[in-house]
Formats: sequence, C-alpha cells, structure tokens
Amino acid sequence: MAPARESSLELLEVGTDLWEDALAALSDQDLTGLSTLPGWSRAHVVAHVALNAVALTNLVSWARTGVVTPMYASPQARDADIEALSLRPAAELREASARAALGLREGLAAMPRRAWARKVRVRQGTEVEATVIPWLRVREVFLHALDLGSGVTDADLPEVFADLVVGDVVRQRSRVQGHPRLHLRADPGDARWDIGAPGPEDPVVVGDVRALAAYVSGRAATLPLRRTDGAGADVDADATGGAGFAPPELPPWL
Repeated sequence: MAPARESSLELLEVGTDLWEDALAALSDQDLTGLSTLPGWSRAHVVAHVALNAVALTNLVSWARTGVVTPMYASPQARDADIEALSLRPAAELREASARAALGLREGLAAMPRRAWARKVRVRQGTEVEATVIPWLRVREVFLHALDLGSGVTDADLPEVFADLVVGDVVRQRSRVQGHPRLHLRADPGDARWDIGAPGPEDPVVVGDVRALAAYVSGRAATLPLRRTDGAGADVDADATGGAGFAPPELPPWL
C-alpha cells in the first residue's frame, strides 16, 4: 500500500536530491565500474533510473488523458533500451537522467485532481490508481542510490521512507510462494513485520528500520542487524554478520 500522494511527492523531492547527489559524486570513469547490482555497471543503474522516469511519465500521461500508454513497449524493448543508454557517453547519460526526472516532475505537477483516481497498469500487469505513481518513483531513487556504490548507505535513508518501504516489501514478499519466513523488529521502536506466516522457530531479525529497509530490499545493510530469540534475547554476539549472525538470504527485489 502506497502512502498518501502528498507524502509520496514530498519524499520524491528528498529522494531525487539523494539520487542526484549520489550520481554527482561519481566521475565519468566511475560510471563504467560495477554497481552493487549483479551484472550491472553503474551506467546500467543510471540508465535504468532514467528510463524508469520516462516510463512513469507514460503512466502520468495515461492518467491525465485516458489514452492507454504502457510504461514500456515490451520487456525486451525495456532491456534493450537500458543496455543502449548505458553505453552512451557519460555526459549524455547524466543529461538523460536529469531530463527524464524533470519531465516526470513536470508531468506530476500538471496532473488534474480528477486524474489521480484513474487506474493505470504497471510493468508487472497490476492495475493501480495514479496516486501510486509518485511512490513507485520514490522507491526507485532511494534504493538505486544505494546501488551506485558512491558512498550512499542505509544510514542516509529517511526513517519515514524506510518504515514505508519495509511494509511495502514485506507485503509483496509474503505473497511469494516458498519465500523464506521471518520476523522483522525495529530497534529502537516497537514496529514489527512478518514475512509470510513465520512460527517461533523462524528467524527474528532486529535492527534500525533503515538497515531493515536495505535488507528486505536485497541490499547490504551497513547499520547493524542482529537476531533474537522469541523472548527478545540476542542469539548472536556479533551484530555485523562477521563472526556470528548472517541474515537469511532473500530473493532479489526491485
């Protein structure tokens, strides 16, 4: 479930700034290096985020006009476009990222009130109200800023975003048949989430909500995580995963 539209739009401004700062911290040569996503260079990540903005602008157009405008022509075209853009000179890649983000921002700002309730279809085929579009972009800019490997970590994520994205990912992962079951507990705080229907024998992963956000979205957490038993007592002395606790590996997400 996406947050309210106004909340998403506010987070989008913060997330876009974080993304742009992460990208600006990389030299042109850095863009050719590996990202933290398997098989993708940093240029691939930038190309993906740029084309995601274009794709979401298509959904904005769909909502505004009522004319069906898919995010991508096809899965194959999406992948080919990411590959092609990733091979462009660094200056063109940076410009594409900035131009696409601006186009989406302008499209969202021009949305009539009545258009926000219109249903559009995301890449996976699910129908959502247009009010969800800003949140889809929020997730992209915050999480892929981590993937650039430019120094942005889970500690840079706003807690309000982290809390929202953990709930979002947990709901989606809980619908996947055969997914590892586990309990998640925020510390500090009393927020808790369960993936699937875990029992007392399943892992309890505890940590800062920003670390949990990185973990459940398939990223490395730099803030500490630990495991506790059903009574809340620590099971592993090492909070970094080095000598004791390594959280269960989760399938990729986003």
